[in-house]
Amino acid sequence: MSIRVKLYMSYLAMVFLPLILMSLFMIFVFYARGVEDVRQYFEKESKEPYLQALVYGELSYVLRNDAGQLEKREYVAEIQHRLGEHWAGLVISREGQIKSVAPFLDQTAPNENWKRFLEERPSKVTFNSFQFEVSSLDFNYPDGGEGSALIFRRIDTVPIYWRPVGTVFSLAFIGLTSLLLTYFVSRSIIRPIKELEAAALQIKDGDLSHKVKATTKGEIGQLSNAFEDMRVRLKHSIDQSLLYEENRKMLLSHISHDLKTPISAIKGYVEGIMDGIANTDEKRIRYMETIYRKASDMDQLIDELFLFSKLDLQTVAFDFKMIDIRRYLEHFMDEQRFDLEKSEVELIYLTHESEPLLIAADPDKLSRVLTNILNNCVKYMGQHADSFNKQVFVRVRELQQYALIVIEDSGPGIEEDDLPFIFDRFYRAEQSRNLETGGSGLGLAIVKQIIEGHGGTVWAENAEQGGARFCLKLPKSTTVHTVDEHEEHTNH
Repeated sequence: MSIRVKLYMSYLAMVFLPLILMSLFMIFVFYARGVEDVRQYFEKESKEPYLQALVYGELSYVLRNDAGQLEKREYVAEIQHRLGEHWAGLVISREGQIKSVAPFLDQTAPNENWKRFLEERPSKVTFNSFQFEVSSLDFNYPDGGEGSALIFRRIDTVPIYWRPVGTVFSLAFIGLTSLLLTYFVSRSIIRPIKELEAAALQIKDGDLSHKVKATTKGEIGQLSNAFEDMRVRLKHSIDQSLLYEENRKMLLSHISHDLKTPISAIKGYVEGIMDGIANTDEKRIRYMETIYRKASDMDQLIDELFLFSKLDLQTVAFDFKMIDIRRYLEHFMDEQRFDLEKSEVELIYLTHESEPLLIAADPDKLSRVLTNILNNCVKYMGQHADSFNKQVFVRVRELQQYALIVIEDSGPGIEEDDLPFIFDRFYRAEQSRNLETGGSGLGLAIVKQIIEGHGGTVWAENAEQGGARFCLKLPKSTTVHTVDEHEEHTNH
């Protein structure tokens, strides 16, 4: 429930709830007084002045024209009974002496001195907390005696003290209702705000572990949910920043280690030339070739570090195009065969289908992926003298909504303990990925970053007949705009 609705309902409750409570209280009072039907009570009260007027008219006629009727006990008892039914009574006197007092008046004021009212002739009196209106009428009996009649008519339906009591009760009901409603409404608003305040103070102190739960709906609940989303994102951002910081420290550590080795080697060969150790042309040429190779390794390492850092920070822009992966691999393998033949490695592309298999990819980045994997295979097989038939098999096939590229070499495979970690940065298997073979520890990590940037996955496993197998799964795409005979732009 929203705060606006709560406030509206509390305002309405402050108006109607006291009325309902007062009505229930009045019904209880009427029931306690024996009134079974409240409607009949108010109907009788509304007709009371008319009925009283009928009796008064009859009594006035008798007093003026037939006062002798007042000497008849039966008639006086009847008229007193009729008046009593309408909350009125008659006091009759003769020669200053009280002759008759209405039973209704005796019951209302049993110890009252009625004679004094003959002398004072008040207009209003109060009996038993009820106000009565007094009317006096003088008449003469048939024998010439002087008589007086005082008519007492109750004009209050409730006792006099009920008015201030009713006012006090009304104010009490209104005040109590307002206090309770204000308490419950403010409690439903203030409590979640206090919880948010406590959570904000915890965040201020750096504690992001406490979850903020929405204990109510409406605006406060939405605010709690938004605050929880902010906490989760802030915690994720801080955790990510700590992870990046740890990665940067590790990166600096590995950079220092990997650069120090070739630099030390270069310094050693330069000193050898300067000190005259390389005293023949053959030695000097060999030293200079070694220095050039070490400098090239450093240049390659710096290039991979630069690319990996941009991929890790997600600052590399991918130029996605629609390509037929089968024809792309065919052209790529033709370019790579010449270089691999120098290392006595046979590159075999296995394809049996000519139907296009379209994916959205960045051709340059995908070329870097394939080159890194092929280099890894060549270096791995080069560590083993018994690998006479150095072969790398490449094949591609359609796998539901993906294109699966499999690159498999004829080497001894990868140690089972190393398989889960070979795509981690700076991870080097004991034999295949070390500094002596030129491995930087970033080649396969770059492969993973680029493939994941394409929305795909990469993993490694050992083939059944031996050798390492690298699997690249890339999502298929649809044609948008043709660029040339085998590349097409895409909005992937």
